Amino acid sequence: MMTTAPNKLNHLKDEKSPYLLQHVENPVDWYPWCEEALKKAEEENKPIFVSIGYSTCHWCHVMAHESFEDEQIATKLNQHCISIKVDREERPDIDASFMHACHMMNGHGGWPLNLFLTPTGLPFYAMTYVPKLAQGRSPGFTDIIDKVAELWASQREDLINAGKQLSQALEEFENTRSERELSQRILGNVLHSYRSLFDTKHAGFGSPPKFPQPHNPALLLRLAQRFDNAESQWMAVETLNSIAQGGITDQLGGGLHRYSVDERWLVPHFEKMLYDQALISDAYLDAWQVTGQKHFKRAAEDVLDYVLRELQHPQGGFYCGEDADSEGAEGTYYLWSLNELGSVLSAKEKNLFSTVYNITAEGNFEGRNILYRTRSLKQLAEQNRLSEDELSAQLNQIRTKLLNNRERRPHPHLDDKILSGWNGLMIASLARAGLLFERDDYLSAARAAVDFINNTLFTNGTLKRRYRDGETAVEGFHEDYAYFIRGLTELFLAEPDRRYLETALKLNKICDEKFRGNNGEYFDAERAFTPGMGRGRNRQDGAVPAAASVTAFNLLRLARLTGQKTLETQGNKLLELHLSQADSYPTAFAFLLQALDLSLSEQLTLVIVRNSKQLDAKWHSVVSQFRPQLLTLIVDETNEIGRLVPWCADKTCLNNRTTAWLCTAKSCLPATTSAEELERLLQRHAPLKTFSR
Repeated sequence: MMTTAPNKLNHLKDEKSPYLLQHVENPVDWYPWCEEALKKAEEENKPIFVSIGYSTCHWCHVMAHESFEDEQIATKLNQHCISIKVDREERPDIDASFMHACHMMNGHGGWPLNLFLTPTGLPFYAMTYVPKLAQGRSPGFTDIIDKVAELWASQREDLINAGKQLSQALEEFENTRSERELSQRILGNVLHSYRSLFDTKHAGFGSPPKFPQPHNPALLLRLAQRFDNAESQWMAVETLNSIAQGGITDQLGGGLHRYSVDERWLVPHFEKMLYDQALISDAYLDAWQVTGQKHFKRAAEDVLDYVLRELQHPQGGFYCGEDADSEGAEGTYYLWSLNELGSVLSAKEKNLFSTVYNITAEGNFEGRNILYRTRSLKQLAEQNRLSEDELSAQLNQIRTKLLNNRERRPHPHLDDKILSGWNGLMIASLARAGLLFERDDYLSAARAAVDFINNTLFTNGTLKRRYRDGETAVEGFHEDYAYFIRGLTELFLAEPDRRYLETALKLNKICDEKFRGNNGEYFDAERAFTPGMGRGRNRQDGAVPAAASVTAFNLLRLARLTGQKTLETQGNKLLELHLSQADSYPTAFAFLLQALDLSLSEQLTLVIVRNSKQLDAKWHSVVSQFRPQLLTLIVDETNEIGRLVPWCADKTCLNNRTTAWLCTAKSCLPATTSAEELERLLQRHAPLKTFSR
């Protein structure tokens, strides 16, 4: 029997992925996904064991400690299989295909994702986390390895045929086409679906675990305007309020945890992912525009400030996220007891903070406290006979003390790789917040991230996916192009520098060449990672929006910015190919439906030539209103207009006063130098609905 020396370095030692490096000293003889491993499996006629996860994944850590660090497990795997470790964040193509296979086999999935494959790379058995040893009737991982080895020896052809059948089913699904005419009726049906899914007690949609999926409230805010529907806005606002006040939000340091394990948004899975920060802050911006409520502005700023403080690379890019675990347990970094508060705060501060964040002697999580609020700061301020600003100021002083104390705790692991796509989402939110809140630091951070990607990851006419420790790797996937184009477009709208638009158009052309199929569909990968597993065509918006949804949205906006009708045709075709089930399952298509809402809206572009560095308060108030169908360009010099938007080339600034032109799809309306007149024009073409509920 083959044995493995303890801590013998496996084939992961030269990798840069933090997740793969976490397994470099496992006794399992891991390979990365590579030709060498696949060739070895075929030569030795052994099944492949693939384990997929990411460095901040709690259950990945648990299975690693229980099984992959275990000599007995390692001996079995090394004897019977070729073992491959995959970082799902570096290789979303591998992860998505195998996750789809897992869902087909088991009806569910998750991480760690573990599969046994034929030597040619086709899956025949899949599972998520399993303990090392059997529990009741459920087999342990050691039993599963033994059973696979037994079946491979005695029923090999059956396993190979099972892999082929699954591969065929995956390819048939990928090639399925179903077109649907674009219609407002689809959006109307969506409202009925959301009503049936809404949690009227705790807000959000569906049963636990509850993922924030910020594109759901973002869509509902758009539907509220389209259909003059107060209930739609109420569902969105209640959901965002519950997330902002719940334990799923780090109430002390800012930032959103990945999901809530309960229906109350109280107990989170404590990891923090960059994409969640980008998407939730973007939704908070929508809510602030709609309601004008300052707590949504604070919520967005808390998230963005956390990102700039904890996740920003010195050269401008943003890291992937932080682990759930520290000191060998989940959530330790974020929990507090009353005694710990008392050692840092005065009695008055302790009482106020405990009241606001529901801290008790018995705790709400393993004897300690997850911080959360059940009331708004406005309500709490009234209870304490303070203004909202006074209460916020006092809480900020307390938070600073507690943050300084928390900094001395062992920090969760930081996944310091930089992904171009996730950075694109973060750039988009920072750019919008910089414009809406007039925050130069946010705009500067967005510019720096764009420069980092352009200088480091966008080279030789192609976009790389990952940067870490001086090395770029992995050809970009559809989502990298789609998300980065979105970020560039938002930054262009915040700061109309034509270089951002030109780069977005250049990337869009490359994206078409790499991922667009013959019938207008888009694939997730440029090519299949192994024969029989396809290129991927994810149609659903999950924790992150599907690349195709974002591309449809991008194409429509780029068409309106440039006047290129072919881009609009492409975007609408993509919508037609993806909308067949959208109104029945809106939470799985929420970003795609935002693109549909844009497609069905009147084409409106607002060009403002300002006579000073910043717009005065009246003008800023008008352009900050929630009109997602309106594309606004604010420039300092008249001659910039012609370079940015050709159909405004003949306009001139009047008397050195701030001047605005509202343009429809066919013409520009007469210029105005009055913010009040501009608001009347906007209200005529894109009326804002307000609700008292």
